[in-house]
Amino acid sequence: MQSSRRDLTHDLLLPCLLFAVLGAMTWAVRGSAGYGGWLGCTFAGVTWGTAWCFIARDPSWQQSRPYASGWVILALTLGIGFSGDRGWMQWSHFFTNRIYTHYALGQFAPISNGYGFLWLFIAGVPWAGLGACLLAWCSDRRKLRVSDWILRLGCGIGSGVVARWLFDLMPALFLPLHETLAAQYANLQANPTLGRLVNDNREAITHLGLYLGFLAYEIFRRDWRNVKLILTVGLLNGVGWAACQNWKWAVDVWPNASFNWWRCWESCGGISIGLAYGVAYYWVNRRRDEVELVKYPPASRNPNCERLGAYIGLILGLGVSIRSGFKGWANIHYGDGERWSHELWLIFGALMALGLMVLFILHASNRLPKDFQGDVFPNAHRIIWLVLITQNILAQMVTAPFTNWNEMAFKIYYVLLFLISAVIVYQYYLLRAEKSLLH
Repeated sequence: MQSSRRDLTHDLLLPCLLFAVLGAMTWAVRGSAGYGGWLGCTFAGVTWGTAWCFIARDPSWQQSRPYASGWVILALTLGIGFSGDRGWMQWSHFFTNRIYTHYALGQFAPISNGYGFLWLFIAGVPWAGLGACLLAWCSDRRKLRVSDWILRLGCGIGSGVVARWLFDLMPALFLPLHETLAAQYANLQANPTLGRLVNDNREAITHLGLYLGFLAYEIFRRDWRNVKLILTVGLLNGVGWAACQNWKWAVDVWPNASFNWWRCWESCGGISIGLAYGVAYYWVNRRRDEVELVKYPPASRNPNCERLGAYIGLILGLGVSIRSGFKGWANIHYGDGERWSHELWLIFGALMALGLMVLFILHASNRLPKDFQGDVFPNAHRIIWLVLITQNILAQMVTAPFTNWNEMAFKIYYVLLFLISAVIVYQYYLLRAEKSLLH
């Protein structure tokens, strides 16, 4: 019974809390100065990926959990980062029963708030789910042949192309009040806000198509663990985002308060994604016993490639995060963000390229033997602390000035979130140290 309680704590409660806390901070920063879009989602993705990898891995070569590969860091960095390459601002107005055609002029038409729930669900499923699709690729069930990878990628990309084609072919199916606002939809230049809605809906449907295509491949190959992972993350976050309603209800609850409710929504959006990954971690990534490992032996892994994948994810994820953080900090204090953006891309682009070159040289010259039986990441605790501290410093840099209560409140909030995540990480560090002694 004691072992069962401990498993529930370390397999469900603490992962959910850790991923939710990290999501609360990183997703709030996602919309801050210097970030936004795929840059902000990369900031969140590398943080979640590193945390997942750290708590999942055993301090030995053989891993008892199916999703414990070093490639997880790169998978979530790319998957969640790619998901952020689209907007979501227009759907929030649906919760106030308005569909804006020209926001600057105050032109809108009445609409049911049900469209807000619908489109946040449609957006939320792949926004978290595409990361889960790539995370599923890190499963140790069995190796795929080149032809299998071609089919897997073809299913996802092909489904995304079909979804986009259907959107262009039947716009009335995907655009709210398409018949009622036919004249406005026909003249998007005079109705620019409606034009942004068309773009957001098109991208949301395309990403949903990618998600469903990758899911269909896992169903086709009957990898039910991957199917559960992808569905759990996608559906839970879709429901979570719809339930949050972009925090449009906050103005009615606190009518006299002047606060950054939109950042509150973004923080809650990150909590929703974090909880979805936490539940999925418990559902599909629980530890396997010796009998199951013997009966269903995991596919052989290359320790050198596993290290390579992890460090590529760290270099790209942290490189983009730090560059964006410095851009936001410079824009807040000195202005002219576009000039800083260009110069920082030159600096950090060169540093990331240099880092990758050094990594590949080390990969070629300092290889582990194929029969290596030790811990591929003996200093995993240093990696998670590096990411955790770096991301929280960046969060403080882009949250300013101190004299603005809205910003100061989030500075304090980020410190509290850091302390919670630090305690959880330290608990897993102790657990890992205990297992190292046993090995």
